[in-house]
Amino acid sequence: MNINPSPGVRKALYALTAIGTPVVVYLQAKGYIGATEVALWGAEVTVVSAMAGFNVDSTEG
Repeated sequence: MNINPSPGVRKALYALTAIGTPVVVYLQAKGYIGATEVALWGAEVTVVSAMAGFNVDSTEG
């Protein structure tokens, strides 16, 4: 399976995931969001991570 958005889109998704995760944890700790929103964020992180894994060239190292 190859899910291959443009490099710019991938970089934006990776940055959003890296920056967004501590923000989500902070918002949940402060009580602004609940378990449902954290679970939704976890699903987004899973999709972005899977996309990154699917795009690894299997001929590398």
